[in-house]
Amino acid sequence: MADVHVYINRPAQKEGTALEDVEEALRKLDHVTDVEVNAPGNVVGVSFEGGRAEQEEIKHAVEEAGYRVSRLSVRSTIAEERNLWDI
Repeated sequence: MADVHVYINRPAQKEGTALEDVEEALRKLDHVTDVEVNAPGNVVGVSFEGGRAEQEEIKHAVEEAGYRVSRLSVRSTIAEERNLWDI
């Protein structure tokens, strides 16, 4: 399981929206398990199963909803599991 924060640039016609359209588009993706929107911060938190290809699908879904992705910040639970082997 991985989490990605999607930082969004809004076009002028989407200023003031609550990003519901982005949330709806992301929830339609099979590999997405959770979506949390921080509209004032222009950030969407997405939990998903998969890797690089699934991240690209997330980015594409945001762009298809009419926004531009300025940055993706990925956090994975793999590092936490790896610590168990370091004992």
